[in-house]
Amino acid sequence: MTFENLQEQWVACDKKLDLSIRLNTALLRESLVSQARSALRWLSPFVVAELVCTLVVVIALGAFIASHVRDVAFVAPAIVLDVCAIGLLASCGRQLAMLSALDFSGPVVDVQKSLETLRRIRCRTTMWTFMLVPALWIPLLVVGLEAVFGVDAYSTFSAGWLAVNALFGLAVIPVMVWCSRRYADRMAQSPFVQRLMDDIAGRSLTASTASLDQLARFEREEALTD
Repeated sequence: MTFENLQEQWVACDKKLDLSIRLNTALLRESLVSQARSALRWLSPFVVAELVCTLVVVIALGAFIASHVRDVAFVAPAIVLDVCAIGLLASCGRQLAMLSALDFSGPVVDVQKSLETLRRIRCRTTMWTFMLVPALWIPLLVVGLEAVFGVDAYSTFSAGWLAVNALFGLAVIPVMVWCSRRYADRMAQSPFVQRLMDDIAGRSLTASTASLDQLARFEREEALTD
């Protein structure tokens, strides 16, 4: 065997190896992208369910307002609840729009940014819901008793009791906001808080992000190797 023949075989083997590496790389990328896409398969139906339930609440509150349009004592708390429900509805709509716009065939960084934005929206929506609950439970009590049982909360409870509880609920909100800002950095480093945020955002969203993070690390290593 001449040196030229040996060199040709070496070049042929090198090409086959390069082709094999590229094929394995493509298969790995496809596998990780498939895992990321599969992890989100239940998130869209879940958000749709949230949107539908919230829409029902918005419509029900609208009907309640229409039927009590002349009674400000019932219309005012119903409007407050309806505004909050509409805000939640808008959040669900934005989440669905982001999920439908995800393009896993595009750059991994872009998909990662979209998922991180989606995660923040879900976390913030849940956190604001929890923070507003203390202020909304009196309007919910007034509207709920009237709508479901036909009971007038203003006659059942004293005006002083309703006012004190409503003011207490409003006072809790700035305290909760201050605590969240004051201890945000410390809480972000807590494993418990991180797990809680993952649960709030949704395990499927966390799993999809993890697959994309793995793909991003692989692509960075591949770029360094090249």
